[in-house]
Amino acid sequence: MTKTNNIVDTFSVQVIDDGYADTKSRSEDSDMFITPSYVTAWRPFYNKDNDLKETQGNPLSRIEVEVNGSRYLVGECAVQQDRNMQWNGASDKHNDTSFDILLKTHLSLMSKKPISRVRLVMGLPVKASLDKERIEKMKAKVIRQHNLGMRLYGQKEFENKIIKVEDLIIKAQPHGTLCDLILDNEGNITNKDIARKVNAISDIGGKTHNLYLVDALEPLADFCETKNSGMYVAYMWIKDYIEQELHLNVSDGQIQYIVACGQIKGYDLAPVIQKAYRSLARKIILEIQTVWENAFPFIDNIIFTGGGASILKPYLEEEFKNAMYLNRTQNPSGLFKQGIRKWKKKAV
Repeated sequence: MTKTNNIVDTFSVQVIDDGYADTKSRSEDSDMFITPSYVTAWRPFYNKDNDLKETQGNPLSRIEVEVNGSRYLVGECAVQQDRNMQWNGASDKHNDTSFDILLKTHLSLMSKKPISRVRLVMGLPVKASLDKERIEKMKAKVIRQHNLGMRLYGQKEFENKIIKVEDLIIKAQPHGTLCDLILDNEGNITNKDIARKVNAISDIGGKTHNLYLVDALEPLADFCETKNSGMYVAYMWIKDYIEQELHLNVSDGQIQYIVACGQIKGYDLAPVIQKAYRSLARKIILEIQTVWENAFPFIDNIIFTGGGASILKPYLEEEFKNAMYLNRTQNPSGLFKQGIRKWKKKAV
């Protein structure tokens, strides 16, 4: 038994959910890490000259990464420092160089040792999860050795790490929410009531709206779809208003954080934001009613998940009062349980 446990413990199960708005990750040795999905060129750090701040930043407020001799800023500080930040809304964002940097960053955040072996779970939009060519390209980028140095806020030196990704599971993103609802932390199916039912999952992310309908754990292809109706649709409506009505130019990468502030140059954006959110919610409701039109008679549970579910809940529940409303951590949490079920549950 001791020998078996030693074999099991030689690798770590990890999950990375690289959304269009933020990247989330979790491992057996860490809680959830969440960073904005932005990468930019490195800039110097002047905080030593700033004695006006009453509180200091958390470790993730400044993430510096060094890969192949080049340095980058990742996450919150990238958005703060690069005011011309371009949002990556490409359909295959994994072709962009920023993906490799975000991947390495979160692998390093989760890996506590200088050298680590990892088995990873990731998600793709529902339709993309059926694209064999894209899956193979993604595996080629992920399943290999990743070398990098990383320095977090408050650290003096870069910490070098080598992470060897040995295997990769790729699932449709909403599958993570289903797993989170029915699996325990050891990967066992414990909520058999939900598992037996027809569950319709609406996953609202940064760019995509994934519709995923599962009957007794079997996805029904006719009712599974990916729409480009994520939160950035609303953000871009707000951006257009700021530029056309207030005559202020803002970059795509900044708009999410302007919306979070709720104002720009003293102008209250709350009415504009509410109007955009209500319009987006209506668009999502119409997509649900269209894609699932013939499925409603046998749907047991409607489940809203993803970051957009939390934001749009006040408007969505006007139509779907009895639905379940979850948040942006459900998908990665469930995908992590899927990894435990595959690699650790069977091995013990």
